[in-house]
Amino acid sequence: MVKITELKTNNIHQVRLCFYNGEIWTKNDLAKHTGLSLAATTNILQLLLKDDEIKLVGEAQSTGGRKSKQYILNKDYYHLGNVSLKRDDQYYYFLVKITDLLGNILKEEKLISEEGSIDELLEAISNLICDDYKVTVLALSIPGVCKDGKVGICDFEALRNCELLKLLKEHFNLDIIMDNDVNAASIGFGIHYPNANNLALMYQPKIKYVGCGILINHRLCSGYSNFAGELSYLPFMSHHEQDEMLFKAPNDLLLKQLATICCVINPEIIGVCSDVFKEFDSSQLINYLPAEHWPKIIDIDNLDQLIKDGLYSLGIEVLKNKMRKRDR
Repeated sequence: MVKITELKTNNIHQVRLCFYNGEIWTKNDLAKHTGLSLAATTNILQLLLKDDEIKLVGEAQSTGGRKSKQYILNKDYYHLGNVSLKRDDQYYYFLVKITDLLGNILKEEKLISEEGSIDELLEAISNLICDDYKVTVLALSIPGVCKDGKVGICDFEALRNCELLKLLKEHFNLDIIMDNDVNAASIGFGIHYPNANNLALMYQPKIKYVGCGILINHRLCSGYSNFAGELSYLPFMSHHEQDEMLFKAPNDLLLKQLATICCVINPEIIGVCSDVFKEFDSSQLINYLPAEHWPKIIDIDNLDQLIKDGLYSLGIEVLKNKMRKRDR
């Protein structure tokens, strides 16, 4: 039997979620959308107003009766911190930013390093949040594999085998989520194609191996050890052979790996981003797959933005869960 407190928590959460699309809501609209009674909706609105989670912004135009009050999310109730780590053949990059609850950028910086050390990461986060007490969640993407807060294979050598999540929580009083950069980008990619149930995003860096983020039924598929999508470990060619193909025939290398993804998950859409060439040539895909099984292929030219979109989505989900627990 559902407890009264749990039912109340669920009702509050239903109403709260409505506001995160950035739209203006009336009591009647909320009651109709959530299926709650007008009385229950009124009580929840009063609670959210008291806590300053939402704001009263005016009244709807009347059609003859009493004017309906209009409410909107207080986008500055909390702020989100995002940190994305990148590397090329020369430097390490810390891309940091703060957004409001609707994803509007409030602060953004790009820090360049020759080391990519843990101390530099801690300093970048400290400088990001030092003047904004409203930051309550930090979302972090790394160019590598991470499981249960521990970093494994990673382009930032200093982070390899580091209990990074534990370390960050020791330094910052924040709710923190971290994931692989391509996984974060695939979540961001999926936001732009909400009608595609299954999709994938492939990223071919200039100096390392291809990574792939996979969404199945709109949910990230990471695998039991968060290793899903590490295509360079497919047993068809060695890392040495991949290094040669990356230099001599990067499109052919990506084509083989793309065909493998198609055979395994049969995605509707695959996003392709390469630091080696500008546009992916899929004309030879017919040599690997019958045409009726080809996915729609989208060339991606701004992976950083997709990572940012994905980190925002991850951070918002952490925040919603945090507030739901607070309601109990």
